[in-house]
Amino acid sequence: MKKSGFTLVELSVTVFIIACISVVLVIVLRSNLTTMKFGQKHMDFNQKVLLAIRRVFYDIKRINPILTKSLAYGYALKNELAGEPKPRIIFIRKSKDPKDRDELEFVIDSNLDVEDIYNIKYYLEDKALKREVRDKAAQVKVDTVLENTTAFSVDKDDLDIKQIFVKISVDDPKSGIKRDVDFAVRLETDFVYVDKRDL
Repeated sequence: MKKSGFTLVELSVTVFIIACISVVLVIVLRSNLTTMKFGQKHMDFNQKVLLAIRRVFYDIKRINPILTKSLAYGYALKNELAGEPKPRIIFIRKSKDPKDRDELEFVIDSNLDVEDIYNIKYYLEDKALKREVRDKAAQVKVDTVLENTTAFSVDKDDLDIKQIFVKISVDDPKSGIKRDVDFAVRLETDFVYVDKRDL
């Protein structure tokens, strides 16, 4: 009688095939994990940059004068009824030294309350984009908007008085990612003046 079963050669071939498939699966899995980590790093980095851009963008947009309602006159700009129309001024201070910082400064109302006024300034300090807020009581609060910022520049558009250009350069040593981000903010009012001066 002939005994049925696997020979040593058949077992060796089977083990070899299983080992090859396992090695291929490990390589594919490792490659996918590396790609996923790389993508996650880029996503986290881009998210931080996007949040910083949105913060600067919406702060500038908020300087538009707020309309107030009056029973006698309908709607008017704040302070206009009192005979004191006060345009909002955006100060862009350019450094004569290109290695030094630019500053962007303006005033916003946080709510509809005329007393609730905040002076906001953006500038670069210690390789970080800073946002300084000064309220009416001269209380100062400084936040870091974006770390690893290598450049921050602001300029007005000579062809469009309502437009401001902002450029932010970021170099993250952890992820090795570098980004130069340029964007423009357009103000939808004639009641804003952009003042560009040298520091």
